[in-house]
Amino acid sequence: MTNPGDSDEWWKQYGGQGVSPESGGQSSVPQYPSAEQPSGYPSAPQYPVQPPSQPMTPPPQPQYPSYQQPAQPYPQQQPSYGYQSPYQPYGAPVQGTNGMAIGALISSLVGFVTCGLGSIVGIILGVVALNQIKQSGQDGRGMALAGIWIGVGAFVLGALWLVVVIIAGVTSA
Repeated sequence: MTNPGDSDEWWKQYGGQGVSPESGGQSSVPQYPSAEQPSGYPSAPQYPVQPPSQPMTPPPQPQYPSYQQPAQPYPQQQPSYGYQSPYQPYGAPVQGTNGMAIGALISSLVGFVTCGLGSIVGIILGVVALNQIKQSGQDGRGMALAGIWIGVGAFVLGALWLVVVIIAGVTSA
């Protein structure tokens, strides 16, 4: 580059035509080819047409070693550690209320009519129901506790009524 602002040198540097070194920087207009001259390039790309030889098949897949099953299979059920999932898997039977808890509540209420005899059965059924509920995760804990407490109350009231009847019979005689 002879002069810092000489545009002819810039054009030469980037592949311009029509600029010669002896022009002295006078020609800064590029020389474009005329439209009559063929440029040597077709207007659209022409790709060679090949007849279809064979159908394309995918390359062969590499063979991997087969997966070995562990010698000791994993256990099917994990220990629950006291946590029960609120969701049931599809098709699992729905666990309802414990039947012994219902029986404990009913027999404890019957204990009021039978002078406390039904309440003894209600207390026993309530304790058994609490143990079953703890193991199986069923509903009915409140019914089992109500059966126990109502059974105890009915038994105490039945025992007090028996004491009052005995005392009244002894004093009237």
